[in-house]
Order: sequence, then structure tokens, then C-alpha cells
Amino acid sequence: MKTKLKKNWGYGLLCVAVVCCIQACQKINFRETTTEDVNITGYLDNNPETYSLLSDILYRSKTAGYLGAYGTYTLFAPDNASVSAWIKENGKNSLDDFSEDELLNFVRYHVVRDTINTLRFTDGKIKTPSLFGEFLYTDVQDGVFRVNKAAFVNRANILCGNGWVHGIDHVLVPPPLSLAELVESNSGYAIFTEALKATGFYDTLYYERGMEIPASKRFQTVIVESDAVFQEQGIMDFAQLKEKYSQTGDPKNRADSLWLFVAYHISNSGLFLEDIISASSIYTLAPKEIISTKLQAGKVLLNDDEFNGVIEPGAELLRVNSDVLASNGVLHESGQGISIKVRQQTPVYFDVASSSELRNALGGAYGNAGGLMTLVANGVPIANSFRFDRHDYLTMADNVYRYYGDLTNVRPYANGDFLDLSVGPGTANRVTWIELKTPYLVKGRYKVWICYAQNGNGVPMQVTFNPEKADEQILPNVVFFNQTLSASGISNADRGQPNADNLMLAQGYKRYMATVNDYNPNGHIGTKAMSGTYSDVNVGRLAGTIEVETTDRHIIRLEGLGTSWGQKFNTYLDMIQFIPADDVEQIYPRFYPIPGELFYRPQ
Repeated sequence: MKTKLKKNWGYGLLCVAVVCCIQACQKINFRETTTEDVNITGYLDNNPETYSLLSDILYRSKTAGYLGAYGTYTLFAPDNASVSAWIKENGKNSLDDFSEDELLNFVRYHVVRDTINTLRFTDGKIKTPSLFGEFLYTDVQDGVFRVNKAAFVNRANILCGNGWVHGIDHVLVPPPLSLAELVESNSGYAIFTEALKATGFYDTLYYERGMEIPASKRFQTVIVESDAVFQEQGIMDFAQLKEKYSQTGDPKNRADSLWLFVAYHISNSGLFLEDIISASSIYTLAPKEIISTKLQAGKVLLNDDEFNGVIEPGAELLRVNSDVLASNGVLHESGQGISIKVRQQTPVYFDVASSSELRNALGGAYGNAGGLMTLVANGVPIANSFRFDRHDYLTMADNVYRYYGDLTNVRPYANGDFLDLSVGPGTANRVTWIELKTPYLVKGRYKVWICYAQNGNGVPMQVTFNPEKADEQILPNVVFFNQTLSASGISNADRGQPNADNLMLAQGYKRYMATVNDYNPNGHIGTKAMSGTYSDVNVGRLAGTIEVETTDRHIIRLEGLGTSWGQKFNTYLDMIQFIPADDVEQIYPRFYPIPGELFYRPQ
């Protein structure tokens, strides 16, 4: 027994030495402390030289009990110096001059009912609101964490029995102004302030604590254009803004363009920069209108899009004037003007494997003939555009999502590439569905064509638009990736007849690759024979018609059906085409292995 104890004692010293060495190698910008299972109240009581005033506030507000009991909390703890400064800033002499309710709100604003250490701090709001009911904001300045851009964290990650304590050097004060008042208080926002009042949105953005409002409108986001930005657009005052936008003369009319312009700058959710970057789009109060967002070269850009092959430069959010807290949300300032983009429906030919997001994810390997590329690693989706329902498929070496760049005469894929989707419903270690983020679709009705290269092992799939969302639409036609064009009822021999395309179209099928009867201005002749061997393996299948309610990027899910389909599960997805439902032309243009070469209907 004595030998065993000595041996364990030696191991203990070794572990301590290793931990000390590891910590010595880390650069820490603040003090980290742990306690011996004392709860938050006990920790403050045990450190009166730093937190005696905060401890006194807990007892006076009758919150010492729950912060000293079992639970999960995070306390941002202002030290004695900062509490003393706060007392003076309020024109008081001591804590005796505050009511119990005032001290209770003080504590509630500094406490989050969650255990949050600095690893969970982001450049944005803490995901759980404080007990006061409003969100706290964290960021980093000069390598040190800040809270609400006012208090630096000087003692971080103090682990107590019921949560974490983070020492701060300034008392956190709830924002005194609502979004409406915050905008109005800035003399550089005079034109926007008048627009808010004229349209009625000033009342929408006004809030006094204690007001009863719907939960969906409790926190909002407003993106302001300054007077300087308006002036760059030739708008010197509100009268000129109204003249430009208010076509009805009544800015409170929801059909009025000025009302829509202001509504487009407001969202019914409190979005910090971090939320805006990750969202990819902001849904505004303008009905079914969004602002697209992206992070590029460290800049947060709005409506910086590529639409129908045209680059549309956007506006930059000015970080120094953004993430400004109000009592009911967050204010941001745009460095350029933003307005609703009026767009007409246009066909969208989504070549899945050629999409820029997938090309970027392939790390420059795009275009290698016959290359096999894993499009997801360790269950992480690509650029938020390619998602799977399970992530254990990597346990099988042959079961990966692959990109093919190989050109063959048998299956001359559009732009020379396709995706081999190893989908196997009801089969161990195989995914059962995938989701793809579409290019921008202008609101309206579209026919959805799934274009594929037939393989006998291909899996039948159900297509769903915006799955698990309010506008979810399950398309009626199952796409059998193992079927050829013969499934249209038009035989191989008949596909060369003049009316064959229209007959196939009537059954929800079409050729999407250029045939040998197609020519384009560059002198190319289509590669697909009209009939004969392999003339029918490139298939366009109508999955159904969708109603796109909001101009945005949306989600398409392809879900495998059945239990077992062959051994290799080769499902060759080439394109997804979204063609306006009222567009008479559903067959052309046809595609070619060389990128950018299109074949239009002969005149």
C-alpha cells in the first residue's frame, strides 16, 4: 500500500509539472482564476478587497441567495472602483441612496442564466439574454475582451460552483435610448429621422421599458443612411428624399415607395455584425424583400451580389458606427445607399459542380480531368451550400461525395463536370438526403428541372424546396436517376422525329444537352446523337413547379427513396434548372461540355 501511494504521489507531481509547463507557454491577456467549489456569492464575499460593494448590492437586492445556490449563471462583476464611480455618476453618495428595485435591476443586467466562459465570447451578442431581458455584447480591443464596448474584462473565467465570474472595470448600464431616439439624437441622421417620422416607423422603433409589445418586435435592427450618404446621391434634405420616392404623396401608405424604402432598412430581429455576416440575408419589413450580406476582405457588405452573370457592387457597413446598442435593438450605419432591387424573373441554370462555391472548396483542383474530390470533410458542409443528413459515411472508404471533371462521349456533361452523389437510403453509412443552396431566385413561379446522367445504380429522389420552412414545397414528381429518356414514352427510334421534343416535354422530360442537329454561332455542333446507343442517358426531368415568395438564395433537398439500389449508388447530378413557369421556352438553351457554349432554338 505504501509503495502504491508513493507511486501515485509521484504521478501527481508529474501531472502538475506538465500542466505548469503548458500554461507557461500560453500568452494570456488577463488573469484566469478557479475557486474551490464556492458559489458566486461566496466568491464575492471571500474577495472584499475587490468586490465588497458588489457583494453589498447582492444582499440589498435580495439576489445573494440564488447566486449562492445551485444553478447555472455567469456574472459580469464590476470591481469596487467601478461601482464607486457608478454611484457618483448617478448623483448619489452611497448605496443607501438607491432603491431595492434599482439595485435588483443592476444585478439582473450583469447576470446571464447560462455558463459562459471566454471561449464562447464572439464579436457580437451573447446568445442568452441577461436576466434584465436584454442582450450583452462582447468584442475584443487591443487583445482584451470588452462588454458593451464599455467595460474591459480584467479577471476572466473565474469558475465557481454554480457558474462563471468575469471581473470587469466598469459598471454595465442598460442603453437609455430606443432605436428611434438613438437615430434622432445623432445630428448626422437628420434626413433619415424625418423619413422615420413621415412613414410612421419612428413609432415602430420607439420603446420604453415596460411597454407590452409582441415578442417578435421586442428587438429590432435598423440600418441608417447618414445625411452625407444621401448628399452623395444628390439628396440634400428630406423634401428631396420624399420627392424621389413618395409616388403617392402619402409616405404612411404601405404601397408608397418611401414607406417601402424606410421599411427596407429595418428588420424585426436584433442583429449584431456577427449575426449579419452569418445570416447571408436579412429579412426586412418591406414585404418579402431581403438584404443580402457577406464578409469580404474584412468588410461587411450589403447587396453585393452576382445576379444573372452581372456583378452588382454593394454597400459597406461602417464598423465604427455599427453594433450600437439601443434598449430595443441594434443600430448600424451604411457607407453607401441601399434600396430595393427591382428584378424580373429570369431562367436560372444552376450547374451544380461548376458553382463558384464548390470550385473554391476544391482548392484550385477544379477542372482536373477524371479527378475525384471529397466535397465534405469530417461532416463540415462546404461554404454553407452543400449539406448532408448524417456524417458517419467517411467510415467507408468508397463512400464520399465526389466531383468528376472527366469528359466522355457517353455522358458529355454540361460544362464538363458533374457530382457523383453516393446516396443510399436505408443502407448503413450512406446519407439519405443532400441539400444545395440555390443561386438567387427572383420571386415568382418556376418549373424545376433536374438534369442528370443516367446510371443503372442511380437512386430515385424526392425533391423539396425550402424543407422544414414555412414555405416548404414537396415537388410531385419523383426523379428516377436510373431512368433514360425512354421513360417519357418516346422510343429511341422516335426521338429523331420532328415533334419528339414536344412529346417528351408533355410528359415532363427533355434533352438538356445539345444534339448533333444543334449548332451555335461559334461553329460548335452538339455532341448528343438524336437516337441510338447512349442518345438517351442525359435526361432533364421536371420535378414540379415552385412558388418563390422572396428574392433570395433558397434550399433544394434531394432525398433518396426506397431501401437498396445497387452497390455503388452512383447518382450523377449535373444541373438544376429554374425556368419561369410562364416561359414558353423550356427546352432551350441546350448545353455543351465546353463552359459557356450555349445552343439556342433555331430561328
